[in-house]
Amino acid sequence: MRNRWIFQLAPLAMLLVNSASGQPKFTVAVPATANIFAAGQSSAFSGELPPVLAFPAGSVAAITLEAVGAVTLGGGEPYSRPAGIPFPGGTDLSSIDGLSGIIALNSGFFLTGVFLDDSVPAGAGPPILNFTDAESFLILCPLLSQTFYAGNGFTGDVHKVFVVPKGATRLFLGIADGCVLAGGAPGCYQDNVGEFFAQVTLHLVTKQPSSD
Repeated sequence: MRNRWIFQLAPLAMLLVNSASGQPKFTVAVPATANIFAAGQSSAFSGELPPVLAFPAGSVAAITLEAVGAVTLGGGEPYSRPAGIPFPGGTDLSSIDGLSGIIALNSGFFLTGVFLDDSVPAGAGPPILNFTDAESFLILCPLLSQTFYAGNGFTGDVHKVFVVPKGATRLFLGIADGCVLAGGAPGCYQDNVGEFFAQVTLHLVTKQPSSD
């Protein structure tokens, strides 16, 4: 099943971004060999394990990010910024090891994320999100183990907001790559070159004052 449910709720996006002052920020280095589809595993089947940010379950409502840098997926391919570049056939990678694949038929080489709980991903994985002509969302509500387009973290001049799914304790950032990027399985990370850098802001859950 290929899911096109990408939500655009501008008021919530603006509320979260405007309250970012004082929220914890982390800079994450994402090498081009970071295999997003190896998230949660003890070793990567290709490339290397993706970097991870861990947090207690229920403590983070959403994340925003700002990403820079450039990567190439090897073989003489051009370099790409985190938002990705037009690519023949785009990206259409199958699910693997409990994580969903990802589709973006008009682009490739973009920064990709996934939220996990404390378990090791296994099984078929959740539905695949399709970002074809749909990268310009303001807010996204991915499921656990559902890989998603993160890009440079912006739609125009506005931060994208990524809502943390219930039970999540980890955010992974990496690259979506495959020996056949359009219509294949994840893999072939070994010849990738370059690095993205993402400043990630954790928007913490705030408790409402007691009426007692």
